[in-house]
Amino acid sequence: MIFARVLLRRVSCIIPLVVGLPGVAGCGSGPVAAPTEFAEYNSPGGTFACEYPKGWQADGGGKRGLEWAKFKSAPAEIKLDAGVAGSLMAGPGGGSTGEIPQEVVPELEPVHGIHAAGQRDAEQQFSGYKEVGEIEVIEVALGPARRSEFTAASTFGSGLHGYRATALGKDKGVYVYCFCPESDWKTLQPAFDKVLLSLRRGHSE
Repeated sequence: MIFARVLLRRVSCIIPLVVGLPGVAGCGSGPVAAPTEFAEYNSPGGTFACEYPKGWQADGGGKRGLEWAKFKSAPAEIKLDAGVAGSLMAGPGGGSTGEIPQEVVPELEPVHGIHAAGQRDAEQQFSGYKEVGEIEVIEVALGPARRSEFTAASTFGSGLHGYRATALGKDKGVYVYCFCPESDWKTLQPAFDKVLLSLRRGHSE
């Protein structure tokens, strides 16, 4: 009987890893403290750079513009992926704001359409994905950018809350997810804002 109880506890801790849902907390996860310090991350090829909460687990890699980064303090995560698809759709000028006439309304800018199209990918990655409010224009040094707030389901707890963002550089697009349990959203939202607004072009290593 005791063995069965121990086995049941072990299985309950393994389930989140098997399911593979983003941002699902494992057994024993507690609230994430509000970040008070930030460090700088620079992608290997200099496609992007940003600030991230100091002390969070940081990882990244890639080359030739296909670069990625992940910052994690379980159960909260920030993920960035860079690629050429978005900027190719934007045309020869890429994401440079200088290529877009000032009179063009935000909804007609290439980055807006690319970001909106990314919702389908988000729905495949997150169970119960639902966007909150309208697509928001944000100003970042990397180039024109958009942000959407979203909620999603999780195996344990009250669900997830986060941001999905798209930014177009001169020749690359950068796609970002910042998410955490609903109970941590108010604590971590300012840090997620800081990370997104710090997006800029990096330098080659």
